[in-house]
Amino acid sequence: MPDDLLVRAREQAERLEPRVRAAALLRIARVEAAFDREQARRTFEQGLEETRRIPGNDGQFLLEHAQTVAAAVAPEALREMSFPRRFALHFSSETLGQIMIAHGHIGAAFDYMMRHDEPSGFPFGVAAALIRRFADEGRGLAVLRRAIAWWRLNPDIQCIHFIQLFRTAWKILPPEEARALAREIVRVTLEQPEWPVTATYDPESTIALTSGRQYTLFEVLHILRHTDDELAESLIAEHAQLAAAARRFPMGWETIADEAETRRRNAPKTCGGGFVMGGHPDDFPYFRSVLQASEDGDFERAFRHGLEKYSEDTTPENPNVAPKEFWPSTSRFRHILYAAGKRLGPEAAAFLDRIPDEDLRLFAQIELAAALAGLPELQGTQRGVRSRRAPRRDATV
Repeated sequence: MPDDLLVRAREQAERLEPRVRAAALLRIARVEAAFDREQARRTFEQGLEETRRIPGNDGQFLLEHAQTVAAAVAPEALREMSFPRRFALHFSSETLGQIMIAHGHIGAAFDYMMRHDEPSGFPFGVAAALIRRFADEGRGLAVLRRAIAWWRLNPDIQCIHFIQLFRTAWKILPPEEARALAREIVRVTLEQPEWPVTATYDPESTIALTSGRQYTLFEVLHILRHTDDELAESLIAEHAQLAAAARRFPMGWETIADEAETRRRNAPKTCGGGFVMGGHPDDFPYFRSVLQASEDGDFERAFRHGLEKYSEDTTPENPNVAPKEFWPSTSRFRHILYAAGKRLGPEAAAFLDRIPDEDLRLFAQIELAAALAGLPELQGTQRGVRSRRAPRRDATV
């Protein structure tokens, strides 16, 4: 079934205008990679070449957006793709690395992260995922040491993200190296000016930290307990908030984790789970409709939300003139068909007729093929560029 959808999608794409054709070919390449990586690379190169021929900002935005597909299909191509920072769709190394991992390019994600040299940020989430995969290998230790080296050069940028990585990964370091690094974190923390935070750790919120220094010290308290308990005790004696937290959680995060596991084991069994929604609050009813449809198979309400967004994109008085790849309604129809494919399988193809625009129907068809092929959903960027001046909202969903 995914093959049939892709064959038809390629035939349709060849008839469409360049901006739609280029975007469709890139997305088709991602799905082809699940079956034939060589063909996927050829399709990706074709889509990339089509994209490079599109003039102006539309072409530049589409080319930069192609980074996400490159991360999914051909991560090595990212080394050849550079973009001026003035364009708003620059994708972070965190996003690209996570796409590589989600699509099975673990080695490429490792190489990409180890080459990372942007001073503005480090992909700590990618590092954490790779360390979990390579914990028993030398590569896991190499990843952690790469993160340590970046932190030492940039101790004031994203420092808490590094501390949170070290908090969970410290045991793969040799004991003496872990002790030395924990002491270094304490020293650097105490040398920095105080900064405010709001952090609570227990369900009753009886333990609250408002000192950035003491918050950081608590994050590594369990490591100090194992590697340098004398230093831990001296810090507790000198810092009141840390002392209160240590009385409640003697081993810091280890105590928190043990208590959370006990609550999980003792909690009544339920059939469902929770979810977190991110984005603009106006979109929450739509997200809820897709979540409900994913459970009961009724996508009628979700389609109503999609059609409402399509009406906004095509309003005659002030239409969205951005490439259709970036229309909010494109994002919704893609998301709906992906969810329908996961819930209903090939039967979800019947929903394609509900999409009134040929181009948007093509994009949704490709995403349905991705769902049927077992691929993760690929994020897309939304842009609203109106023919007349109007509020604009960009988001990644």
